Amino acid sequence: MSSISFSPPSPEIDESASLWAARLEGGDLSESQCTELDAWLTADPRHRETLARYGQLSAYLEQRIPTLMASDSASEATNAARTSTKRPRGHPLWWVLGGALAAAASIAVVFSLQISPPPPIERVATSIAQRRSVTLDDGSQVDLNAHTSLVVANTPSERRVRLAGGQAFFQITKNPDRPLIVDTPAGAIRVTGTAFDVRQSAAGQIEVTVQEGSVQVRLGPSRDQSDSPPFSLTAGDQLASSANGPVLRKLSAEQIADSLAWREGQVVFDATPLQEAVARFAHYHGRGISTSNEVSQLLISGRFPLDDLDGFLSGLEEILPVRVNHDLSGTIRIVSRT
Repeated sequence: MSSISFSPPSPEIDESASLWAARLEGGDLSESQCTELDAWLTADPRHRETLARYGQLSAYLEQRIPTLMASDSASEATNAARTSTKRPRGHPLWWVLGGALAAAASIAVVFSLQISPPPPIERVATSIAQRRSVTLDDGSQVDLNAHTSLVVANTPSERRVRLAGGQAFFQITKNPDRPLIVDTPAGAIRVTGTAFDVRQSAAGQIEVTVQEGSVQVRLGPSRDQSDSPPFSLTAGDQLASSANGPVLRKLSAEQIADSLAWREGQVVFDATPLQEAVARFAHYHGRGISTSNEVSQLLISGRFPLDDLDGFLSGLEEILPVRVNHDLSGTIRIVSRT
């Protein structure tokens, strides 16, 4: 039986692996992203080992990643998947792993992998319409908005959190020797001790709001981060990614409080497009709510209780020229009243 061992990964490899893991956790990869992942896995054996360590955050990966690593290459794995089975919908990694299983079965090769034990894992999650506050092992406080999940892995040199989606407010215990890194599919935030909020939208955008201290934010997937310096944010700064590029603005104390109102079960809109406001309620309640093109850019302002979806929808019909239609399937469509 063959035995394979790997040297410790560099910080660059570790960061890339964690970002790939966050992207895989966050949803389907595009065809180009699958190709990029395939090339990254093939480029260096340490890439597979490091992603396997992060894969231990998932019970499925704990069972399947060794087979992926035992295959001759990720290219053979994906080719085998394409020829042996259709790509399933859902988590994109199942497609890659399915190919790895097929490739491994075809050549009947078994390897014994000597991988150092993964760091202790801490999992925290909220369901729809639920908020939760937790204290991490290092004493840091985290408030989670609805439909949010965190996976925390602490090592002697750093504290790392994966936020695949949702929103969380962090009050980090100060420790310059062990920075905390928050990985999301849209970027990474590095801090040593501060209070800040991170919101990862379903559309793949990220918003970081700093209440106290300072943070460094690198936007985009790992392949884009080495070409540009990080954004350095201090108290009162808010950085948001968008299709038109990053937007950095300075917030007043009142605006910071409005941005963090979700911690008190409220949401504040200030001339917010209806489509964006509706998306906040849709995510919180796990409901299918959409707007027609005619009304999607209508602006709405006000403070609303997050738990009162019916009240919010009724209020829309009073303050905007819209009609709220409820489908028999439970989905909601907001259209023009005219």
